[in-house]
Amino acid sequence: MNLKLTAIATATSLLQIACGGGQAAIDTTPPTVTITDNTPAQIATGSVTFSFDLSEDVGSSLTAEDILVTGGSAGALTRISAKSYTLVVMPTANTTGIIHVSVPVAKFTDTTGNANTVASSASQSFNTVAPIAGWTLAWSDEFSVNGSPDSNKWSYDTERNKLGWFNNEKQYYSANRLENASVQNGMLTITARKESLTTAADYGGQAYTSARLITRGKASWTYGFVEVRAKLPCSLGTWPAIWMLGTGGIWPDDGEIDIMEQKGTAAIEKTRVSGTIHTKGYNYFGGAAGVGQGASTTVADACTNFHNYQLTWSVDKIVMGVDGSNYFEFINLKDGDTTKWPFNNPQFIILNLAVGGDLGGAVPTNFAADQMVVDYVRVYQR
Repeated sequence: MNLKLTAIATATSLLQIACGGGQAAIDTTPPTVTITDNTPAQIATGSVTFSFDLSEDVGSSLTAEDILVTGGSAGALTRISAKSYTLVVMPTANTTGIIHVSVPVAKFTDTTGNANTVASSASQSFNTVAPIAGWTLAWSDEFSVNGSPDSNKWSYDTERNKLGWFNNEKQYYSANRLENASVQNGMLTITARKESLTTAADYGGQAYTSARLITRGKASWTYGFVEVRAKLPCSLGTWPAIWMLGTGGIWPDDGEIDIMEQKGTAAIEKTRVSGTIHTKGYNYFGGAAGVGQGASTTVADACTNFHNYQLTWSVDKIVMGVDGSNYFEFINLKDGDTTKWPFNNPQFIILNLAVGGDLGGAVPTNFAADQMVVDYVRVYQR
């Protein structure tokens, strides 16, 4: 036998032995992707998050450029795990239609170079037409960028941390802390947690943390239709609120509009929400005309499903509603008494989740954390 061939044969035999006695199998199975969305069987009114579940890890071969999107604007493609990605898509404004997301054939490969051989797609109908005819979208946050809330739209109210917050509330409101306020997959999540930030310079002895986001100094409005789509916390002892304050900075003279509050004093309160007006004349601390004016309504699944909390504010009246059904009106008597109607001036929006307090009630000893999740905030004007 030729010595050269013998050497080659021996090397080959040794390689086979090292590989377990035979040639290593080559992966010839093409990778696949399944696309689903987070709002199946309903009409989307805000951003839609599409999930991409892969049959195997394809490294960095799947990119945003590989995904075709119609009917909306795509955000960043986020890798959740080796086999999972998400993409937030914002529907086209002020119209109805269908978002269609697809990955065509041969747009990504596995580690051995096999390209996907089957196209995958998902669709979601949407309706972003202004809720009131003749009104247009003046401002919104669709929470389409992951991370901290948009600093161009929101700041953190931490002013009373050291002294303690009003209404006997028990939380410390943090700033720029993802544990308490974060945006992910098209949603803002405000989380109240049982913890003490004892190292914070403005720590006031609180046993809980949360966040209070405000548009003060960044955006404010006089009149309009405000709609906030949100899911509320279920835990007793929590007090979520969506509300507005006058930019003048004097309470109650400048007025307060509570678009949505949910008490935490009893389980039944987690199936109700309320809307309230406070002014210099109408407030619980000696208002000459009486206490705050408001009403409540039943929202049986407020803490398990999203609902649209709504304010319609005009020169004539303020109206509160949920999902297009109004339950409270506050009329402008137009008698020139600004202690009863100070609402001809700008107000800014506040989103917060308080712990305990007059409306939050006693906090259970086993409370660990709970959340208010916000899909979008929109302000329409004529």
